[in-house]
Amino acid sequence: MNAHFQKTEGMPLQNKVDRIDLKILVELQKSGRITNQDLSTLVGISPSPCHKRVRRLERLGLVKGYRAQIYWTKLYSNVTVLAAVSLKNHGTHDFQTFERIVRRITEITSCFGLAGPYDYMLRFDCADLAAYEELSREMLAGEVQFSRYDSFVVLREIKNEPVLPGPVQDPTRIELKRVA
Repeated sequence: MNAHFQKTEGMPLQNKVDRIDLKILVELQKSGRITNQDLSTLVGISPSPCHKRVRRLERLGLVKGYRAQIYWTKLYSNVTVLAAVSLKNHGTHDFQTFERIVRRITEITSCFGLAGPYDYMLRFDCADLAAYEELSREMLAGEVQFSRYDSFVVLREIKNEPVLPGPVQDPTRIELKRVA
């Protein structure tokens, strides 16, 4: 058995990948529909080991899924609103309740926990401003109280690209430990 594929349980994920794995991840992020043949050529290994590596990276949870980026606004009118919010109370129960509510609302397409003057940044994608207003009123009248709730209507999206972490932008320069 190749040393790369031996059991690595209990090791940090960084110790479970090598440069080839990182190249695979970068290429999959660029194009999730790439064929295994093309992927193997790009990363410099034969198709069978490439396929095994991809499956292993999926099992490790490094590949969350494969999806298409659809520009729904070309078909339907839409408004995007960013909302920066701070909870009035900062108990564990308040954060858990708020996050449970956020997961239920399909129009909230992104939610980030923040450090700084706000607790969360939400992205709403709604049919129109009236739909956003109704949702925000429901949230403000709900079981979680806010000390601050600021909304920002997005006029246009300038960039929405998947990001590579700094060290991965050039996988050839990464120094990784050999996977045991």
